[in-house]
Amino acid sequence: MSATTVALDVACGGVSTAVVSAVLNPTDVIKTRRQIVGFSGASPLDMARAVARADGLRGLWLPGLQATVLRELLYSGCTKGLYPYARDAVAGEEDASLAQRALAAALTGFGGSLCANAVDVVKVKQFDSGSNRSVVAAMRDVARSEGVVRGLLVRGVSASAPRGAAIAIGEVTTYDYAKSRLARHPAFARDAQNGAEPFSLHIVTSVITGVVATTVAAPFDTIKSRVMARGGNAWTALRSLVAREGPAALLAGWWPAYCRLAPHAILTFPLLEQLRRLAGLENF
Repeated sequence: MSATTVALDVACGGVSTAVVSAVLNPTDVIKTRRQIVGFSGASPLDMARAVARADGLRGLWLPGLQATVLRELLYSGCTKGLYPYARDAVAGEEDASLAQRALAAALTGFGGSLCANAVDVVKVKQFDSGSNRSVVAAMRDVARSEGVVRGLLVRGVSASAPRGAAIAIGEVTTYDYAKSRLARHPAFARDAQNGAEPFSLHIVTSVITGVVATTVAAPFDTIKSRVMARGGNAWTALRSLVAREGPAALLAGWWPAYCRLAPHAILTFPLLEQLRRLAGLENF
């Protein structure tokens, strides 16, 4: 394992996710605003129409776009890029079990969230306000008013780090485990000539991944959005949310989240597989 190989792994994981996240940024904007407004707020479609009427499509696409791309380069670069190494380290010489894959994903997802937390704070704030200022300028404003550590490095980390671990399990573990099982079926057999995995295997596995990832991440995502936008900590936000709006509020934004994560997974993982192939790396 060379440093160049690790760097290529991280780059493929980050770039594949950043490209897709940039394309799907409007769904992330609506999902985050839905989570912040609350379970009883306007429907996702109503919110999208209101933003489009007021600011046009730019109001849906541009808020937090730079932060979205940078956040994915950091978070997904760590999560998807370092996951194979974490999985192999946990499992050793044996084929990794589901629990071992989940542990590896949780470790890389947790670490990726810590690396990207400051950018994540900016992204959520810009989604909430509709701002599309540069990440550097936005960070400077937050640091000036709330401090670097309190305002950026640790703000919402009690929610973002567990969320990062959960969504990594929902995405990476599901994709890895489901693909390893589906690959045993004759319909998804490798090409007899070059040994390549069929594209259909990547698509079907990605569809499964989108459903699981959305459901696993929804409660963590809702709490993270509120804490980063409004302040406080995860436990306080959780108690307040459930007390005022009921347990169903934990799934606020599930549908717009699914509308983002389902196509996100369907586009990201096949793109990741292709980037890895072009970089001379093994299948994910």
